[in-house]
Amino acid sequence: MNNFRVVLTHAGSIASEAILERLPDSSLAADSLVLLGDESSVGKRLAYADSYIEVKDQSAFDFNDCALVLMPEYDVTVEERLIHHDAILVSHCIETAAAAVFAATSESDINISYSQSSIRVSNPELSCILGVLPQLHQMSEISRVNLVFLQSAETRGKAAIDELAAQTISLLNAREASVTIYPQQIAFNMIPAAGMKYLDADLPLLLGNSDIVCIHQVIDVAAFHGFCASVQLEFIDNVAIEDVKGVLAEIGQVSLNEADSSPISDCNQSFSCVINHLEQAQNQSYNVHFWMIADPMRYGLANNYVNVTDILLKSFL
Repeated sequence: MNNFRVVLTHAGSIASEAILERLPDSSLAADSLVLLGDESSVGKRLAYADSYIEVKDQSAFDFNDCALVLMPEYDVTVEERLIHHDAILVSHCIETAAAAVFAATSESDINISYSQSSIRVSNPELSCILGVLPQLHQMSEISRVNLVFLQSAETRGKAAIDELAAQTISLLNAREASVTIYPQQIAFNMIPAAGMKYLDADLPLLLGNSDIVCIHQVIDVAAFHGFCASVQLEFIDNVAIEDVKGVLAEIGQVSLNEADSSPISDCNQSFSCVINHLEQAQNQSYNVHFWMIADPMRYGLANNYVNVTDILLKSFL
């Protein structure tokens, strides 16, 4: 692997920080990793395992001799420049004809072709859901998935966090709240948002059955960090709630919590998730619903990026 370089773009962003925190668990050595960022990050030394890596200028970097480029924020310039290089682009922000990729572990069997120049990985929210649904689908076939995502500001990046903070301070001091990132005031508020592109199609494919019906909705909420999802599952056959609990108890990085939970109390900067309020309505033994609580940038996005990277390093590069 020393003959190749792996690049992580947008160093200093929330998504990039989460990936960098988890990346030392892969087979990637520090001397094979390059960190790129904008002018505000250039020259900074960021921790990686037991060493530090200096951030280079993303706008001037030469991608020759790079094998893999991880791009956790969309950047049309990076995407266009890579057309002229042999590096594989891995990103949840790009649009490709190929289905999204998700890897629960670094040993997962993922559908990637040797000829692909880019790989679209599943987004943070879908990656969170895929941490538990495949195992439940294996227990008993799922026919329908209804999802409601409650998104915090971190999903939109540091600018959204700053906007929420500024609006909160302004409103508490009887001043008008300035709106830039969100369509309207987000502080002390919640805003129904458009659905996520591809998610309703990606989830059935990644579960191995394109006939599964998936419907989702998104709500932006006035929280700085974290993620909650209401998950409603309909199975083809009757299922016992105790069997569902047994399956969830066997999944790594998943905790089943009977007490009330929240992103702050249970999943702050965590690479695991919590399942809360697992219930089954009376006389509806084919339905199960629960809340999933997680840090989407770590449990969802970073785990998937790093597992896919590790698989590529071991099998393709």
